[in-house]
Amino acid sequence: MKLGKRISRLREDRNLTQSELARILGITRAALSHYENDRRQPTYDTLIKLTQFFSVSIDYVMDMENETRQFHDQPSKAK
Repeated sequence: MKLGKRISRLREDRNLTQSELARILGITRAALSHYENDRRQPTYDTLIKLTQFFSVSIDYVMDMENETRQFHDQPSKAK
């Protein structure tokens, strides 16, 4: 799942509007819209605020947990 979709889903699961989440994160609604539509990447500080507010890891937001699982699930090519 792309970053923007993950942010959007987290926001919607909490029944928050873009304006409400933007205020909580200290950014504009337009900036949040750009993040959710994958037109811009959030700053590191914004990512930290986002993960703290939603009580999730950066790996979860960036979908790294899934990529790590897929990497480890691949069979070894060493002979």
